[in-house]
Amino acid sequence: MSVVPSSSIPQGIPNEINLGAEIFHSIATTAGDQNVIISPLLLEATLALLYLGSDGATAEELQELLKLKDRFASNAKMANFYAAELNAVRSDPDTRIQLENRLLLQCTAGEGIADDFQKIAQTYFHATAECVDLQQAEKLRRHISDNILASLGGGNWQQQLQVNGSQVAQLLLLVAARLESKWFLPFSSYRTGLYEFHNNATGNSSPQSVPMLFDDDMFVKYAELRELNARAIELPYEHAEELAMLLILPNQRDASSLSQLESQLRTLDLGALQQRMQMESVQVLLPKFSIDFECSLRQALKQLGFSEIFGASANFKHLHSASTNLPIVDVLQKLRIDLNESGPGSELPQPAAGYKPIVISNSSRQKFFRADHPFFFAIRGLNVTHFMGHVVSF
Repeated sequence: MSVVPSSSIPQGIPNEINLGAEIFHSIATTAGDQNVIISPLLLEATLALLYLGSDGATAEELQELLKLKDRFASNAKMANFYAAELNAVRSDPDTRIQLENRLLLQCTAGEGIADDFQKIAQTYFHATAECVDLQQAEKLRRHISDNILASLGGGNWQQQLQVNGSQVAQLLLLVAARLESKWFLPFSSYRTGLYEFHNNATGNSSPQSVPMLFDDDMFVKYAELRELNARAIELPYEHAEELAMLLILPNQRDASSLSQLESQLRTLDLGALQQRMQMESVQVLLPKFSIDFECSLRQALKQLGFSEIFGASANFKHLHSASTNLPIVDVLQKLRIDLNESGPGSELPQPAAGYKPIVISNSSRQKFFRADHPFFFAIRGLNVTHFMGHVVSF
């Protein structure tokens, strides 16, 4: 295993694979009544890092499913590609992702973690391998909460952790991140008010008044997607790499419209869709929301064909030289986004009390995007999708 630094991303940006879209489809299908967010880029980068630590059939599986040989001329170019994408959104003063990417190993402190792998993980993937006790769920939960999530503004891991009482070496992956950004065109807090949102949650079909961001005349990219029976806008961030939030809203409010839209988006190139969008004067109505979503990706990954990495014979000899086999017990993601007038930042949406109702004037000549019912969103850079998710209820 070797990675040689290069000065820039290779000519010819590698095509984005649909791993993230498939993972999102799997998670969104099982959590249809929850607000969901996942990170295609962070998951893909973590699996690519695992490839650099793998060997044999495990390496072959990762290489094939991530299409690494087709997309990158060498391991060095792959590592530099992910390093550049992650650095771009971690170092910007206006838009940045706070990231904690950990590979947690069942081993004695410091035992067997390869120095070369640790250096590559930290330098190119902003990840760290460490030895922890994976056999005690409550102790592991406290470690995640106190030593990992605390650096992202706090919070606890809530779901049951899958642990194994076996004494053999095991590996648990955790990707935790929080997006903090500023809109290029911020919303005015004076225009924020109450508007009815038609929930998609089971047993909560009646509309609910929620705080909404509002701009009667915002000049942004817009498209009416007739083939999807939806419309889309793109809200840019204050960011040198043209990071933007793409929002796609079904034209219909019924409960099945979003799931139908997401099924169509599963194989759609979001970058190509954005290329079709045109600058328009748009009336924009968008709820303030906060998503703090955690999930296991193990089952979704297994459905996509990742089996060797979870098997007893998983070979990560370049990661942990002291263990012949190192099965992954789980892949966890915990992601947070708080969306307000300035952008996705640290300010939580305020209670509805104190806001006045928004009164909308209709004009047949004006484009409009009124997210008063469930919608899909993706946060994308020029070449990759950092996050994707949906908002369905309050």
